[in-house]
Amino acid sequence: MQISSYFYRLLRTVFLAVMATLALHISSSAQEIKAYTEEWPPYNFIRDNQLVGVSTDILKSVCADVKIKCNMQLVPWTRAYKTVLETPDTIIYTISRIPVREKQFLWVGPILPRSMWIFARAEVAGKIHSIKDLANFKIGAIREEASLSELLEAGVPSSSIQIFNTNTDEMQMLKAGKIDIVANTEIGMQQNQKTFGIPANAMKRMMKLNDGAALYFGMNLNSNKDLVAKLQASVDKMKREGKIEAIVQRYTKAK
Repeated sequence: MQISSYFYRLLRTVFLAVMATLALHISSSAQEIKAYTEEWPPYNFIRDNQLVGVSTDILKSVCADVKIKCNMQLVPWTRAYKTVLETPDTIIYTISRIPVREKQFLWVGPILPRSMWIFARAEVAGKIHSIKDLANFKIGAIREEASLSELLEAGVPSSSIQIFNTNTDEMQMLKAGKIDIVANTEIGMQQNQKTFGIPANAMKRMMKLNDGAALYFGMNLNSNKDLVAKLQASVDKMKREGKIEAIVQRYTKAK
């Protein structure tokens, strides 16, 4: 009787140890997510071989707060979009929450406001008085970005729009004078002009393209709902504590 009791306790100990190890493995596996973003300074971009930016730093803080590992990658926007649409527990950022995307993702945010403006080269700005006038110029847009949809919805003909895969491609063509107009947020355009050496007086802010959408993290529809809720709670806490505004100031204050 003593022997059988001994072996029972031994088997029970081994069983509990195996289950604890398995649970730890499952838990650790569930605590890692992948996030995909594009180059869009100052929200997400590479600096000193590191992925940084306003939105990137917000996401890093949120992941640390909820104790998950977040593997972030900078890729072309179309690849980021496709990957997150198809892969559970993945995030795309920084993404505008517009009607056509509403049912494509689970939304975490808003993390930042979004006012999208039309910017034109100073040489042509005097000839632009309304959205309709944009049709007479060469407009740059990035494939699958919200601003491309907004330009088309505003009545800008697709024949006037040149589509690029990355922000760098678009800005290089703008600097070279190969395109005349781009759409961006104010801080996005300011950072682009600094990054690509486009003088402040070389571009003019024209009219507002859209002021209705905010910036979010978008998660695959089949993601863990508890995880989504934790991320949302963390974003809300960062707002209350002023941490998001502090991150914004780090990237936008004059140096």
